[in-house]
Amino acid sequence: MSNSTRILVDGMNLIYKFPDLTSFLVDSQLEEARQGLLSYLWQYYKEKKMSEVLVFFDGKKLSDADCYSEVYESMSVHYSHAKKADDLIIGYLTQTPIPSQCLVITSDKEIVNFARKVRAKRKTSEDFYTEWVSYFQAKEDAELNQIKEGLTEMPEQDYWAKQFLT
Repeated sequence: MSNSTRILVDGMNLIYKFPDLTSFLVDSQLEEARQGLLSYLWQYYKEKKMSEVLVFFDGKKLSDADCYSEVYESMSVHYSHAKKADDLIIGYLTQTPIPSQCLVITSDKEIVNFARKVRAKRKTSEDFYTEWVSYFQAKEDAELNQIKEGLTEMPEQDYWAKQFLT
């Protein structure tokens, strides 16, 4: 995936793949779930230096808000209001000059089929979540290996806490 690839994320579809974010939804904490997803996406894509990440959510940002779009870190976040986020993603793919430069992250069949039709790249939300977990597990393992080898200083108490408490 090149740095010129635009990443289009079906936000609500992806939130349900993260168990900790799903628990926010169960407790009717939609805003916390959305913020958690945006934070996870930012952590992942800032290190990969992706050029453009667009996240699409169903509904309004807040029940009384007129916000249709905003920027979170350097990601573009869009709220569908009365429409479905699916319609916004499909509309974006329709309007973009080169859809093949887009990667759509969703498991929604309607969006996947449309993305296939316009030759956009596709990744299921499940595959993204698996990739995300693997990436951060590998990163954590590398950090622990550096600590074990004495390449990075860490107080002994922090080392043992990380070994047994995570």
